[in-house]
Amino acid sequence: MKFEITIEGPPQAIEKISHLLARESFDPVNLSASHSCPAIFKSITLKETDPELLNRKLARIGSLITIVEQQTGLRDQLQIRVRNLGYAEPSCTSEDGPEPFKPVSSLTIHPWTPSYGGDFAPHTIILDPRHAFGTGKHPTTRLCLQILEGMAHGKSTRDTFPSWSVLDFGCGSGLLAMAAIRLGAKKALGVEIDGAAAETAKRNVQHNGLSESVRIRTGSWEQAAGLYDLILANLVPAVLFRTGFNIPSHLKRNGIAVVSGFGESLLQEMAVFFGKAGLAILQRFSLENWGALLMAHPFQNIP
Repeated sequence: MKFEITIEGPPQAIEKISHLLARESFDPVNLSASHSCPAIFKSITLKETDPELLNRKLARIGSLITIVEQQTGLRDQLQIRVRNLGYAEPSCTSEDGPEPFKPVSSLTIHPWTPSYGGDFAPHTIILDPRHAFGTGKHPTTRLCLQILEGMAHGKSTRDTFPSWSVLDFGCGSGLLAMAAIRLGAKKALGVEIDGAAAETAKRNVQHNGLSESVRIRTGSWEQAAGLYDLILANLVPAVLFRTGFNIPSHLKRNGIAVVSGFGESLLQEMAVFFGKAGLAILQRFSLENWGALLMAHPFQNIP
């Protein structure tokens, strides 16, 4: 399996990070103009083939970014993203391809094909399987879907869930945003910093006939203006540690947040981090050695 780590930001900051990475033997390091805005930003690309080392490498990179931000005063202008380059789905150029599956009991994910007829079944989500930005099979995605399903059907939330506004931060394919709508939420916004992933998410929304209830924007927290009843963030630990402190300020007074994307061994560390950020930890979840947290706005009346 091969992962691509990209760090993007102003040239002076990227050059400093490049020197720090080289000193710590992060190799190879590719320094180039940013694809998203080549005239203003530069980017660094690193590769990692060992999934066990990925989170440790990301954590160290996050620490180095923090150091450079403090030195340059460029807070929140550096972004990091991770892409799985080793992932591949069967070709969907014909009727052959991956089969529909149920990540949770009330939702079915159906792979899109060029000949798909556009059957917008109430509990079916159509995903283009040719792009590896979130297919619903990873344990962290399934954890988020299980928690979503529980809120849609739970005694304490099922009556209000249909009025909820949802933010899927780092939305990838847009799956969680669309799942929230399929389960009954009113509207959802997906925000994704990776331009290619955001375009895939927009196409998936169109495939599902959900353009009126799901919007996709390219960017980070600056694209998530407003307050939300529910925030979902299924992201690698380094990104959660760097950006997770923004969650409380984007939650409504009675809002709920779900975070995942980290190993079960990091549950306590994540709980401490988000507790310090101002969120109340309601419940911890684990599945196949991966973890998730269900949290509440600090001013919510918690039973």
